[in-house]
Amino acid sequence: MRITSGGRVEEEDPAPDLSDPHYFGTGDPHPVWTRMRAEDPVHRQCPMHGKPEFWAATRYADVSRLLSRHTEFTASRGNILTTLGQTDIAGGKMLAVTDPPQQKRLKEPLTPLLGRQAVQAFEPRLREFARRLLSAGAREESWDFAAQAAFYPIAIAGLLLGIPETAWNRLKHFTYAAVAESDPDYAGSGSSRSAVLSRAHSEIFLHFHTEVSRPGRADADDLIGALLRATPDGEPLSREEVILNAYSLLIGATVTTSHAASAGLLALLENPGEQARWRESGDTAALVEEILRWSSPANHALRHTTGDVRLNGTVIKAGRPVTAWLGSANRDESVFPEPFRFSVNRSPNRHIAFGVGAHRCIGAHMARLALTVLFEEIDRNFERVELAGEPRHLHSTFIAGIKNLPVRTVLRPEGAALRHLQPLGDTTGGAL
Repeated sequence: MRITSGGRVEEEDPAPDLSDPHYFGTGDPHPVWTRMRAEDPVHRQCPMHGKPEFWAATRYADVSRLLSRHTEFTASRGNILTTLGQTDIAGGKMLAVTDPPQQKRLKEPLTPLLGRQAVQAFEPRLREFARRLLSAGAREESWDFAAQAAFYPIAIAGLLLGIPETAWNRLKHFTYAAVAESDPDYAGSGSSRSAVLSRAHSEIFLHFHTEVSRPGRADADDLIGALLRATPDGEPLSREEVILNAYSLLIGATVTTSHAASAGLLALLENPGEQARWRESGDTAALVEEILRWSSPANHALRHTTGDVRLNGTVIKAGRPVTAWLGSANRDESVFPEPFRFSVNRSPNRHIAFGVGAHRCIGAHMARLALTVLFEEIDRNFERVELAGEPRHLHSTFIAGIKNLPVRTVLRPEGAALRHLQPLGDTTGGAL
C-alpha cells in the first residue's frame, strides 16, 4: 500500500473494494480515505465479486470508539477481513479474538514478560539482531532492506517464544503467507487463497504443537512457558489455547516491526530534511512514534456489532461486520495537523497504530524498543542510505507493508565491524 501519498483527492478516483488485497498492493487508498473522512466517514462497502457486505470507519474518533468499546463491537467473531462471513474457531481461546472479561485469563500470563520495564532486559539481544540485519549493508553496496528486515520480527519472536534459529526461515515464509495469502510472492502458482491460508496455518500450528509437547517445556523462561504454567481460575490453559496464542504472538510481531521499519526508512529517504533533523537531534523515540503513525502497519481491524449501534450518525444493525481503518485514522486532519507531512519531531502524536482499549497490541513496548534500537544502529553504522530502486508493496488488506526496498549504503568507520556478523536473513532454515 502506498503510504507516502499526499492524500490529494482526484475527481476520477473510484471507490475501491476495501476487501481486495491486490488494491493495497498496487493502489493508494489515502485519497479515497480522505474523501471518506470528509463525506462518508462510516462507509457501507457493498458486496463485490460475491464478497459479504461490511461497514468501514475512517475517522480517528470513530475508529477509537470501535476498537475500545468491546461491549458494542466484539472481536470474538474474527478480527481481520479474511475471516469475514465465517466463524472464527479461535474466538474465546485466542487473546486477539477474546473480549473482556474472558480475555483476562489469556492476557495475565503474558503481561509481566511484555511490560515496559521487562522488555528492557532484551535490548542487548535486539541490538545484536539489528546489527546482523544491517550487516548486509556492510557486505553489499546495494541490498534489499525490506527482505532483510522481514527476519527481524521473526528473530524477536524466536527470542520470546523459544523458536530456534534453524526454524526462522520456514516460519517467516508461512507467517507472511498467513497475513498476505494473496500476495504473488506467497500465494504460489495456481493456489487458492484458502489453500495458502490452510497450509500456512497448518505449518505454524504444527510447529507450536510440537514445541508445547516437548517434555519440560513449561519450565522455560519464555512466553510459551508462561502460558503452559498459567492456572487462571485455578485451571491450566488448554493445549489448544497455548498453541493459538503462540501463533497470535508470532503474527503480531510480524505485523508491526519489519513493515514499520521499512516504511520508516523509506519516509526518511523521501524526506531528507527530516532525516537530517533526526540525525542532528538524536531523538529516535520521537522518530519511532512518527514512523508508527505514518506506516500504521496493522491496516485494519474487524469487529461485529453486538446490537444496533449508531456510529457518527449511521445506524448499523446488530451482528454486522465493521472495519476500523487505522491507516486512515492516523491521517485524520482533525487530530494531526498536516497529516501528510512526515515530521520526525511531531508533538503531540496521539497515533493509534497499536490500537486502543482491551485489544491494544500487547507487544507494543517490545515493538517500540525494537524499532528504536534498529534506527539507532542505522544512524550509528551508515553515513548515507539511498534508494536504489522502486519499493514493492505487500498485497494484503491486513498489513500495510513493503516487501522490497532496494537501498545503497555508505558505511561509517564504526560500521566496518558489521562485516564480521552472521546475516540475520540466513536461509539455512530448510525447504518450504
